Amino acid sequence: MSSGSRIIWCIGLYASASTWAFNAVRLLHAKAAPPLPLRTYFAAGQMDLAPLAAPLTHLVKSHEITDAGTLSALGRRADKILITVRDPRDCVASLLLYHKLEFAAALDLVDQTMRLCVRLAADPRAKLHYYETRFFERAETLPELAAHLGLNTPPAACEEIFSSLSREAVEQHIARLPELPGILQDIKSGDRLDPQTHWHTHHAGRSGEIGRWRHQLTPTQARAVEDRLRACFRFHKESAG
Repeated sequence: MSSGSRIIWCIGLYASASTWAFNAVRLLHAKAAPPLPLRTYFAAGQMDLAPLAAPLTHLVKSHEITDAGTLSALGRRADKILITVRDPRDCVASLLLYHKLEFAAALDLVDQTMRLCVRLAADPRAKLHYYETRFFERAETLPELAAHLGLNTPPAACEEIFSSLSREAVEQHIARLPELPGILQDIKSGDRLDPQTHWHTHHAGRSGEIGRWRHQLTPTQARAVEDRLRACFRFHKESAG
């Protein structure tokens, strides 16, 4: 990898505030003193890794990654890793409610991503956030992230970023997606995506309810999540408190 190249890998369970974390990292670089150029990517399958050698900061966002080569390369080459996790039952419930997935597909996605998060959680390069702590609603999360990333982002800039990532501000941004240039739209679902921020239409109108699974999943579905992810589920409960 070329001198000066830096890779930050943001991994998150679905509905774990992973897009909030991605934007926090992106904006902390933009408002650092001096601002630091940054290129963003989304990884799900095979990824062209050649651009990551360019001498600047590369921010990769992912949930599950199905390509073993991409997964291995990111694991070797990432300089910093940011992980967001949540009770996997709530993650599955969110995929059913907001993404309209079938239960089996939702469980598979959460299974793959949770196992990756647990595998990297103890890595010294990693910083781990639990959704249940409401880290995305705590102003101190921004300077903590800046310190983890080694960024000189002034306190006033951190406050500005925190305000710009509030639920109200995000909702307003999503409402403007039809008017903004460069927005992508899924022909089948109608979902719009801002490729810069990674905010989707389906991110709007969310309540952030903790424990949604209790009324969203059937008892059989909840047990299926617990059985499939028993070790990971225990890790989350013991670590998040």
